[in-house]
Amino acid sequence: MTCHSCEKVIGNILKDLPGVEEFEVSLKQGRAGVRMRDDAKNPDLAALNSKLGAHGYVLTPEGGERTAARPADCRLPTIHRNRFSTRLRHALVALFAVGAASVFILGPLRSLVPNVSAGASIGALLVFGLVASVSSCLATTGGFLLAYNGKPRSNRQLLAVHAGRLAAFLAGGALLGLIGRSIPGVSESLYGVLALGLGIIFLVMGLHMLELSPSLAKLGLTLPKNMSKLGDRMSSSEGRAAPFLVGAVTFALPCGFTQTAQALALASGSPMTGMLLMGAFALGTLPVLAGLSIFGTVKALKYRAVKLATGAVLSFFAFGQIDGGLTVLGSPVTPGSLFASWTSQAAQQAIPVANAQEQLVRMTVAYGTYSPRVLTVKKGVPVRWEIDGQDVGGCARSLVVPKYGIRRNLTPGLNVIQFTPKDAGTIPFSCGMGMIRGSFNVTD
Repeated sequence: MTCHSCEKVIGNILKDLPGVEEFEVSLKQGRAGVRMRDDAKNPDLAALNSKLGAHGYVLTPEGGERTAARPADCRLPTIHRNRFSTRLRHALVALFAVGAASVFILGPLRSLVPNVSAGASIGALLVFGLVASVSSCLATTGGFLLAYNGKPRSNRQLLAVHAGRLAAFLAGGALLGLIGRSIPGVSESLYGVLALGLGIIFLVMGLHMLELSPSLAKLGLTLPKNMSKLGDRMSSSEGRAAPFLVGAVTFALPCGFTQTAQALALASGSPMTGMLLMGAFALGTLPVLAGLSIFGTVKALKYRAVKLATGAVLSFFAFGQIDGGLTVLGSPVTPGSLFASWTSQAAQQAIPVANAQEQLVRMTVAYGTYSPRVLTVKKGVPVRWEIDGQDVGGCARSLVVPKYGIRRNLTPGLNVIQFTPKDAGTIPFSCGMGMIRGSFNVTD
């Protein structure tokens, strides 16, 4: 079990057993128990595991095989002591495969993506939604949709469910953006703190899916159980508007990924940006959740390869979140800067102008990237930084250089920023949300 939703799924199966008076499922203890009526038969373990197996769970009796497999001195057998090295190899393979796919497949495809108004943040939230749909959110949102689909539903009802979900995410994102605009102090610093904190959480979640760490729930970070009660009541309704409302209520179901997207929409301070962010996230979750509605099972998503791949993607997300958060907060050392110091990156050299009294560097903002990402200048000489804003929507709209207190909203066309680097070293810069990053390499 990994979260309270696991408790709920198992509990729903246990309570339907004939003769059950009381049941208990404990995430922390990894145990489930039932108390039967005096006149009831003991449950058939094989039949029970047949039902639980569809959701990826297995029950073993106390004192059964799982306990008996341990030696008398309670030390784990050799196969268990060596299991971490095996898991580590599998995790490294998954990380390498996902990294290679992002470089050799997604990289070339990105240049084919048309210019969109919200730039990188929209694309990031779309992929983020896809990752969310095959990870912890599947237990909550997926389990909720499976419960609604427990009775026969027409295609029209299923379509209404997902239409309601998309509508709620669009409207909710716009509302959060509006609220964020009215809250004083919502700034780049909030993005930085948010990205850093969430990056650490995502790293733990990714490592857990790679089977290298405990889950967040087992570390004591859980969401209240009663947050999904409204969804439970809605899923049992049979009204004409029920399918649409069932989809809409998923906006409020407990899921760390959804809450991350909601926090970004709030911090955007723009109803339009908030709406686009949440809409992209909902669209990213649509393929898996729609398939779940059609096929009515999560068994295929329990395959270990899918879990490992999802963990690898989430770990890369964590790296980006932590790097972006530290960049926005003005940290001189970030994971990205360390990686850049180990690799050779093409850097644009400054062009001396006006009898060496000024140095010129040029950069383009397009398709959610800075080109070039590394700019080399000399210290003590004023810099004229010309930025061609080809796509300055969403996160790309703002540019921050925390070390020098530079915060600029970019406009389409030419943007000019001037400053004088005082010390040699690396000066990181990024968009306001830390999703797009670059740096100055300042030489003596």
